Amino acid sequence: MKTLLKIGVVLVVLFIIAVAVVTSNLDKMIKAGVETVGPEITGTSIKLEGVDLSLLSGEGRLKGLVVGNPPGFQTERAFKLGDARVKVDLKSVLTDKLVIEEILIDGPEITYEAGASGNNLNKIQENVAAFAKKAGAQGGAEPKAEKKEPGQKKVQINHFILKNAQVNASATMFKGKTLTVSLPDIHLKDIGKESEGTTMGKASSEVFAAINKSVVQAVTGSGKFLEKGAEAVGEAAKGLGSDAEKAVEGLKGLFGK
Repeated sequence: MKTLLKIGVVLVVLFIIAVAVVTSNLDKMIKAGVETVGPEITGTSIKLEGVDLSLLSGEGRLKGLVVGNPPGFQTERAFKLGDARVKVDLKSVLTDKLVIEEILIDGPEITYEAGASGNNLNKIQENVAAFAKKAGAQGGAEPKAEKKEPGQKKVQINHFILKNAQVNASATMFKGKTLTVSLPDIHLKDIGKESEGTTMGKASSEVFAAINKSVVQAVTGSGKFLEKGAEAVGEAAKGLGSDAEKAVEGLKGLFGK
């Protein structure tokens, strides 16, 4: 009996070590995947400090995720997420549709930079949508029917929550300076639930669209930001006529026109 007990203890210890090793390697693989594939989706640089994933609970955390800006913008980055949490339904891992119970992003810093050619978040949204469309075309996807494609994993996101967000609003005329406005919490439900699931590209596009819309509404509704924009236009207009014209175009960019 003692021998069996010792064997049992050894097996448990080996199992724990095996899980720790697999989890550690998987965390590194996820980090490398995010930093390699992410830029292809967003068209920006992406850095991830670390990943903490539990294979037993299906819960994971992304630490220090930083999404850069597309070319042509002056601010340092578009998103900075100190801590993002994800919970996956483990029963769905081996099925054709991965069910993500919840994605929770708490206290992110979002930078909104507007200019004559549009804003940085809208550009990222366009990049994500273009990637999703390209991936769908390569896989022979049928968007209207959302038919299942062999070999392509679909996803379902039950809850996407972004709360306590801080938006650093800027414009080309501000020359990198920002003003801070608060962002209402965002809660998206049942992404891909009505069908056999959706692609990760399309899910990401839907999330970015919701964030972009909320940010634009918050920024353009901010009196301080508009006042700062008017001051910038006034300063630029003191120069040459061409400078004043550029300033007016920049002001139009605040509203995405």
